[in-house]
Amino acid sequence: MSDSHRVIEGERFDSPLMLRGAIDAEPERYIAEKPYELTKFEFAVLRRRTSSEFWFTLCAGATAGVVISIAGKALSALLDKKAPTIESWELWAIAAGVLASLVIKFVHSQEDSDRFKLEEVIDGHFTINKLRRVHLTANPDLQ
Repeated sequence: MSDSHRVIEGERFDSPLMLRGAIDAEPERYIAEKPYELTKFEFAVLRRRTSSEFWFTLCAGATAGVVISIAGKALSALLDKKAPTIESWELWAIAAGVLASLVIKFVHSQEDSDRFKLEEVIDGHFTINKLRRVHLTANPDLQ
């Protein structure tokens, strides 16, 4: 095998690698970091927004809207120098919204569980395969 096409395997490098010629091939990233090969299915799982995210956002947003509405009503009453009043349905709406948001946040569907498991696998890969601070440099002396 010629010197320009050497394959280096099983070695760790903690300093820059000086290479002959330009660095225009894919391995430049892989020398410093072991890649996680994401499958098409895994990509689909990660890309899909879960239904629980949607419902949590909807409930939490609606609850925040009721709170802002009550705050606006109270501020208006105070500016008119009147005592602010809060209806019982407003308090029940806030309580129901908070409760529904918490239930949705902590009760997970199978889709959510699959996504969390996949994220743990990917996190584990990058925890085990730490990024080494190595970079490739073209050495003009080797031209």
